[in-house]
Amino acid sequence: MKKQFFLTCAAPSIRGRPKTNFPSVFVLLAVALSVAMCSLTISTAQATTRQPFNYAILISKKTASDPEWNEVATVLEKKYAAAKIFTYGNLNELAGPLKTFSPDYIAFVCKPKEASAKFVKQAGGLNRKLENAPYGAAVWAIVTGYSHEDALRIAKDNAPPAINFGLGGMMRFIDALPEGVAYSEFIDKKTDWQEKKKGAKLKDRHDAPDDHMLSMINLVNGNKVDGVWTSGHAGTDIWSVYYPEGPSSIGAENGGLTGLIDGEAKASINSTNPKLYLGIGNCLTARIEDVNASYSLSWLHSGGANQYFGFVVETYFGMMGWGMADNFFYRGARFNVAESAFVANQSLLLAMYERLVPDEVQDMEYDKDATVVYGDPAWMATVPETTAKSAEHWSTKLDRSMAGNKLRWELTVTFKKMDSDFSPSSGKDLRPVFAFLPERIKKPKLYGKSSNVSAFHIASNFVIVNFQGTVSAGETRTFAFESEL
Repeated sequence: MKKQFFLTCAAPSIRGRPKTNFPSVFVLLAVALSVAMCSLTISTAQATTRQPFNYAILISKKTASDPEWNEVATVLEKKYAAAKIFTYGNLNELAGPLKTFSPDYIAFVCKPKEASAKFVKQAGGLNRKLENAPYGAAVWAIVTGYSHEDALRIAKDNAPPAINFGLGGMMRFIDALPEGVAYSEFIDKKTDWQEKKKGAKLKDRHDAPDDHMLSMINLVNGNKVDGVWTSGHAGTDIWSVYYPEGPSSIGAENGGLTGLIDGEAKASINSTNPKLYLGIGNCLTARIEDVNASYSLSWLHSGGANQYFGFVVETYFGMMGWGMADNFFYRGARFNVAESAFVANQSLLLAMYERLVPDEVQDMEYDKDATVVYGDPAWMATVPETTAKSAEHWSTKLDRSMAGNKLRWELTVTFKKMDSDFSPSSGKDLRPVFAFLPERIKKPKLYGKSSNVSAFHIASNFVIVNFQGTVSAGETRTFAFESEL
């Protein structure tokens, strides 16, 4: 979504918007005759400014009739330049109007009881009925909260933090951040933890406290933590700090969060700084069954979370969770949380439809609508680019040029820190290369050979490519395609 442009010919159009920034076909042809090849290079790394985008706000007629919740929708409408509110009685009736509007982001404004697992599945299904069917068309999330004040706070926030200090309830991802700590969730390795100090290298340590739950809560309550992520056993109202079992847990009740040891309350979480929470490897934490006993809603209410990612089902396959996390932490700060989840979902769909791991198609189908993001989908809380660039697995560059009466695109991928295996034994480890396009394109098709590619899909607003075999660090691969003017 965030792109930096180096213009050598014509200005790009706004992604997902009418192509008003492009000259007519006749002017383009004239330019093509006068210039042998004019081109636009699009670096898909983070830019300091964002392109304009279309932002759809979907709210049921019943919820819109409540002035407090309708205010959430109107605040979002005023927040973004090209935003539009759509009301509905049934979600499917909006497929046509949304196709016409061509949103880049969709925010579903929901009361918490509306945001059920069934609704999450319906929302994902609606997105796949739009212009990229059967793939998704827009980055989406649900704006909700334990109370309407939570949703209103989330809608109003226009100053998302960089994830400078991270807190892991599992050991991974700290290397992409300037600072943070991450503890092992495994009870048999509970003394293991990782520490990253500003300007220093990641340290693996083996002197964690006897029970690190209280240390985690103290950090959160100190309003220093910008992002939390966890794995291990969990439910709709609780997270178990240790796996497979241990004495500690964090439970939710009436919008609050309490740290428990052997069932006894030891500390409460009360944090106000904006942050995100990623339930990467947890079952059910984003499933809202009882509003007063909801783990995710409690983090939005008393934990300071303005964005929450998690599973609404029991997870055993987990492609959506681990895929989202890799996209967020290891793609050079190109994606926010909702975008990272969208990319993971398109990766899953590519693997399903191209049968990249035929034996696991049923597992992927299970994971397809298993997760949700609560919060503003365009809220740009990201990993800081300075550290993310050093940890990213690959970088991407997109070149656009005139070729006769067509637009030619070339995606260049440079592999960096590690070898990348595009033919893993399990689908849950598939990580295709993904890039958003700077405009909606028409009738795309492959250009040239694709001998190093096992599968790809070119949508109206993105391209996703799975290369073949293992690509070594330092190698570069390209993928070219064309689209009509």
